[in-house]
Amino acid sequence: MFRHRVLPEATVTIDEVTTTSGAPVGYSVEELARKVGMSPRNIRAHQARRLLPPPVRRGRAALYDDSHVRRLDAILALQRQGFNLVSIEAMLGVRASDDAPDGLTAMLQRLTADRPALAHALTRHGVIGRTTDGTVRTVRPRPLRAALDLHRVRVGTVPALQTLSEVLDSLRPVADELVAAVTARLLTLAPELVRSDARSSWADLDRETLLLTQGVVNVLTEAFRLAVENQSEAHIAELLENHLDADVCLEDSTVIDNG
Repeated sequence: MFRHRVLPEATVTIDEVTTTSGAPVGYSVEELARKVGMSPRNIRAHQARRLLPPPVRRGRAALYDDSHVRRLDAILALQRQGFNLVSIEAMLGVRASDDAPDGLTAMLQRLTADRPALAHALTRHGVIGRTTDGTVRTVRPRPLRAALDLHRVRVGTVPALQTLSEVLDSLRPVADELVAAVTARLLTLAPELVRSDARSSWADLDRETLLLTQGVVNVLTEAFRLAVENQSEAHIAELLENHLDADVCLEDSTVIDNG
């Protein structure tokens, strides 16, 4: 059984980030980056994803405190365990869960108890997550429902979810390569994407990064869907036919002992 504790949000007030002399205390983004071993860019990206609470602002200074250090340490620890940011969002309560029917929630609870390794794999891929009280929830309902829809062709829940987990395992390195290749190609074909004079702040850069990320996701998702649709019908029919032929051959070759 695996449990992850949701760390509290930063609750430091502006009055608490001053010394007795009135000078602000805390960490700048560069100091925080050095302390946790993470780039300032990644810290800003975590803020944009709401994984990290915003800094406390005093005048023109944006200051971070030890609660930000603890949150970043937790994120890094989960990444070292193999969890991606989507999964971490679910574990830390950032990504909203789907309003799943009670029957689905109960099924996921049983799956966690009976098949903890499978539940862990689905959590690692960000398909399901856990609340602080241990309740399992759906985080990415579309792949989960797609797998469970296989019951219409008499595929049970565990084989369907096991297949989903194995497909995600297989696609992860492919996705890494495709995202890198497609993004590099876009930057080559559209050099204006890297022009600094089109941005006025780090916030603009973070916003453009999120928009480009979503754009790449949409293109790859629809392209993969089209490629699979183009290939599936003929291949699946052929595989089913081969299996049926094998079953018939086995039945025809059965020796009957008449005594």
